[in-house]
Amino acid sequence: MLLRLHANKLNAGGQGIGYYGKVARFTYSNQNVLDLMAEQLPDMKVGRITDVMTAYTKVLLGVLASGHAVRLGSLGCFYIAPMGIAANPGERLPLTVRFSPDGTLLDAVSRVEVSDSTVAAPGVDFGTITDVARVAADGTLTAGGSVLIEGSGLCIGGKESGLWLAPATDDGRSSGTEAEWQKVTTFLYNFPRKLVFTLPADVAAGKYVFVLRTRYIGSSKYERKELLEGVSGAFSVRQP
Repeated sequence: MLLRLHANKLNAGGQGIGYYGKVARFTYSNQNVLDLMAEQLPDMKVGRITDVMTAYTKVLLGVLASGHAVRLGSLGCFYIAPMGIAANPGERLPLTVRFSPDGTLLDAVSRVEVSDSTVAAPGVDFGTITDVARVAADGTLTAGGSVLIEGSGLCIGGKESGLWLAPATDDGRSSGTEAEWQKVTTFLYNFPRKLVFTLPADVAAGKYVFVLRTRYIGSSKYERKELLEGVSGAFSVRQP
């Protein structure tokens, strides 16, 4: 199992607190589970094991659908719980299913070996940049046209954040001063993995890079204390 640590830099009272972890793991499919059960029960045919699992699932669903809690062997208990807070006594809260693990399961999980633990550095990744009208990601954009950027860490927000076109040198680096940058102001989509916006109509033909600055963490409104910056590869802008 791989454990990836992310710095907790939520701007709550100006204090970041430690790290939180995300686990990278393999998910066993129904077929994987059936194969393992067949190894444990060599005298039983796989089809029969499948029938037992199907019947067991139907029983669990039936019990939960009746509003009751149900135990899953010695692993723990499924139970129904309300979500959210009611605005008034007559409001019906939506329901969900939760699982409360028993000591047997908790003990087994506590012994899981972590093969590697790494700290994930936040960053902006410009994957593909597409001229929407031409449906082309060939490194050429049209002034005044719609642009689609796909990647990660793209959601823009927070103080001093934004997306700019910066003049680029022949080797693809930004040139000049920030006073020469042209800011993008019209966004249709502003998501962590997708930006759709209108390129300024008055941008001169030439070679540019995008400079993105943001404090947002994912699609939430939580902000980092530091400003995150990313620079795209070079592209050309043409007049329509």
